[in-house]
Amino acid sequence: MLKKIILILCLFTQFNLLASNYPAPTLESPRSTMNYFLKTMKGFKKGDQEGLDLAIKALNTSQLDKTSRVSTAKLAAKRLINTLDRLEYINIAKIPDKMKDSNLWIYKKERIIDHGNEIFLEISIARDSDKMWRFTPQTLSSIEDFEKSVRSNNVAKGVIELKSWKEKFKSFFPSWTSQRSFLILNGQWIALFALVFFGHILEKLIRLIIIARIKSIFESQNIHFTQKREGFFSPQGFFFFSIFWIFGLEFLELPDTILGPLLRIGYIAFTIASVFTITQIIDVICQYLEKKALESENKFDDVLIPLIRKSAKFLVYCFGIIFIGDSLTLDMKNILAGLGIGGIAFALAAKDTISNLFGSLTVLIDRPFSIGDWIVVDSKTEGTVIEVGLRSTRIKTFYDSIITLPNGSLTNATVDNLGKRTYRRYTTKLGVQYDTPVEKIEAFCEGIRQIILSHKWTRKDYFHVYFNGMGDSSLEILVYLFWRVPDWSAELQERHRLLIDILRLGRELGIDFAFPTQTLHLFNEEHKAKENCDFEALVYGKELAKGITETPISTKHHRSGKITSDEISL
Repeated sequence: MLKKIILILCLFTQFNLLASNYPAPTLESPRSTMNYFLKTMKGFKKGDQEGLDLAIKALNTSQLDKTSRVSTAKLAAKRLINTLDRLEYINIAKIPDKMKDSNLWIYKKERIIDHGNEIFLEISIARDSDKMWRFTPQTLSSIEDFEKSVRSNNVAKGVIELKSWKEKFKSFFPSWTSQRSFLILNGQWIALFALVFFGHILEKLIRLIIIARIKSIFESQNIHFTQKREGFFSPQGFFFFSIFWIFGLEFLELPDTILGPLLRIGYIAFTIASVFTITQIIDVICQYLEKKALESENKFDDVLIPLIRKSAKFLVYCFGIIFIGDSLTLDMKNILAGLGIGGIAFALAAKDTISNLFGSLTVLIDRPFSIGDWIVVDSKTEGTVIEVGLRSTRIKTFYDSIITLPNGSLTNATVDNLGKRTYRRYTTKLGVQYDTPVEKIEAFCEGIRQIILSHKWTRKDYFHVYFNGMGDSSLEILVYLFWRVPDWSAELQERHRLLIDILRLGRELGIDFAFPTQTLHLFNEEHKAKENCDFEALVYGKELAKGITETPISTKHHRSGKITSDEISL
């Protein structure tokens, strides 16, 4: 074991020494460019992968497809070193170090006939737009045919040969596989079909073994993937197939004009599949979090989790669009910069949307309400909160409609959150008949107090039951109390129980509840007139009698001593 560790350390040290011996990529002249390329490729021949990554800096890749630029450049570097090694041992001292009068130095230029076609081969180094010397695009475009023309040559003496397992693998195939039939070689067509076949087999095995197992674990927790398609056309199927497709194309040594579009298709498929796969993973995670949120008493997470889900999906879609645009060779940096320049105009045009986004942040931070709360907004909108989104909040009214309120309007609105109440107030007046004895009223009030104390969900430290008024048709008893219940439904149930117990108590005590009554007096005009006459006669009689007793009487005395009636004067 110790020997293996020492061997690994020695190899690692050797690679570091190779990397440290690489010349700086000054590329000041054809000589420095050739020297740099040969030194870095020598390190690659000895097993240092970094040498190949450094060597492609000496190649002018401006005309290569952006999608396949790195892969094509690495393949061109391998073919170029194979060609140079079979041409001759390069003497760096013979390569010009200064080129004052020319911007191009040609190392080799040949003309060959291949299947009746005239082909011009060239290895040259030219000054690039950044004043550095690199192998020209003409070199990269003709290097495949140049390598074929010198393949039968032996490697120059003193040169390390680049050995590749691909070359050994190709030797097992018949010669017709190296012939070009349509666009690419016959062997490459076979490899493409094999790539599709084995990619399909691989993604199916992964889905059946790994994905199915993961889904069964989540389904045991009542968490399900929201997926409409199964099999190869599912997001997971495309995801694993596109990965296999992208990595497989790297080994086929396809021309840049073919490799670029095929890689672009793979990257787009991978991005789309990744977006849908990640959104499914977000749904699964949020389902799990929502399940945990239902078990907790805190309702803040009921609002937070939907916002996290929508925000995460929005970001995933944005990144997906950026990666797809990049795969289509669009300059996403300039596009994003243009969006930044037009940010002011965009902000003015979308000020309501931005206001709603900030409103959602306000709802998230201030937490004026939660999912399921009964709220009243500006004394107008009343209902139960069912959803808080990035743009709006949805409220279900008690007449079963949905009201959508922009979150921007909630920042300045008055929100009365009835769902945050610890106690729910209830007050009513019980009317009993006027002929109810006082003792029964006292007993009835005391009995109601005992009922309130005996109920489980009533507040015991603060309630009132008193004879409180004398109404038009009843004696009024005030009942004022609070419920400690979670929602309106529970409040209705407890109110029902309380009122039923009060009715039973009233029946036991013989209390009769009053209802609104009126006493109607009928007016009889003739009877009234008769009563008025009798009253006036009575009054007159009383006054007459009073006058006789109080008024002095003058009399005339006759001899007979009698008083006649006409002698009486009032």
